[in-house]
Amino acid sequence: MLELTDADVTGLLGKVDLVDVVREVFQAHADDRTVLPEESCLRWTNDQGESCRSLNMPGLVEIDGRRIAGTKIINASLGNPDRGLPRAGGIVLLFDITTARPVCSMDAARISAGRTAAVSVLAAELLWARPARSIGLIGAGALAEAHLDLALRRWPSVREVHLYDQVPDRAVRLAERLGDTYRTVALDVVASAERAVRDAELVIPVTTTTTGYIRADWIAPGTVTVNVSLDDLLPEAFTAADQVIVDDWSLVAADTTRLLGRMHRSGDVLPPPRHRTPTGAGRPAPAVEVAAELCDLISGAATGRRSAEDRIVVNPFGMSLHDVAVAGRLFHDHYAHRATSTSTTSTTSTTSTTSTTS
Repeated sequence: MLELTDADVTGLLGKVDLVDVVREVFQAHADDRTVLPEESCLRWTNDQGESCRSLNMPGLVEIDGRRIAGTKIINASLGNPDRGLPRAGGIVLLFDITTARPVCSMDAARISAGRTAAVSVLAAELLWARPARSIGLIGAGALAEAHLDLALRRWPSVREVHLYDQVPDRAVRLAERLGDTYRTVALDVVASAERAVRDAELVIPVTTTTTGYIRADWIAPGTVTVNVSLDDLLPEAFTAADQVIVDDWSLVAADTTRLLGRMHRSGDVLPPPRHRTPTGAGRPAPAVEVAAELCDLISGAATGRRSAEDRIVVNPFGMSLHDVAVAGRLFHDHYAHRATSTSTTSTTSTTSTTSTTS
């Protein structure tokens, strides 16, 4: 079984358009060229009293004329940042489509951060009223950096970023790192999450909190909020939204921990149109109506923004199909590069031998 190191993954990711890959996966999902089972989650409390979990997220997707099957195993401990470790880490395993045997293992952290950022960026582009000029980012860890780096490379429209983290030094360090590269963007470390949200056209919370705090009245008309992390938004932020979009409804329906999943289980969320069943007369209307899945916007089955003033909340739960597809692209590119290198070496060797013989 091939093992790609972190350095291998980093080098290969630099040559892949992740936004294009996740778009292809959403189109495949709309065309029923995917298999997305429920994820499996193991949770425990460690000997330090910290929450830990292990997620196993399998998937199969057909893109580029190939079927790619595999799984992402991603583990996390909330105490890791205090130990100088990333909060989460794991591996992606790819399977041979014929024999089902594992054929490749690679580090999952960069793939997961990259594809998560790509989904957020794609969702923003599908739903904003105009290219974002200001971004509010809550949290300043590795996932926040992946989001900002991709967004600032892709969007020359951005003029200011408002950063907030409960550990101010973390936000300062992120601003300093990115400021050296993106000199035309004002990276402002603000004193509160509210300030980051109120001053932004695009809001992206990337935290580990399970306690909501983002109020509906913080979010300005026209804003797109991509709720990447767990429960940063209060229920009122969902109920006040003009549109709520998810990545995949089945993930929401199966969820028992995140806010939107809990609201669905209590009867407060209406599924997107193609997942609805007739309801009994006289029942109260749910507080939140999910307008569409992202794949519906990609395929054209649903329209996005209806008004420039709409407040839109996107709540991606995280589809393993994206991790598997990105890993499959890296696996393919790795062998394509090896084949090219071997061919070049062989040609050079033949040319050299011929010259010497002459």
